[in-house]
Amino acid sequence: MFEDDYIMRQIKECIDAAMRLLFHVNVESPAMLVLKDRQKEELVQKLTDMLDGGKVREAISELDRETADRSQDDLIVGYRFYTHLCQKDDDYLDKYGLLYSDVEAEMKRFFSHYISPEVVDLVTHSKD
Repeated sequence: MFEDDYIMRQIKECIDAAMRLLFHVNVESPAMLVLKDRQKEELVQKLTDMLDGGKVREAISELDRETADRSQDDLIVGYRFYTHLCQKDDDYLDKYGLLYSDVEAEMKRFFSHYISPEVVDLVTHSKD
């Protein structure tokens, strides 16, 4: 449970940093992360359905393919995707052969497309 909370804070901090640095948007609440593109909203639903169906690795690959533009909406899609994934319990991760460290590594890789890996590391290690 503690690890879940830690990773969730990491995701939020990465999003906050990327939104400030790239899009000059200060995200004070998740409600501010509304998708402008209906297709991106449908993508979030598709990806979360894939996660719920146990297709974790396929969902991560799909996320990468569908967010190649690196737009603000793509960043929000990634945020919502990783938030959903990090809410899964240990049994779910065990069932599909994942560790939280795997999720954390994929999350860092994704957010490094938006902000430098050094900033991602700084944000994610600030709670160590």
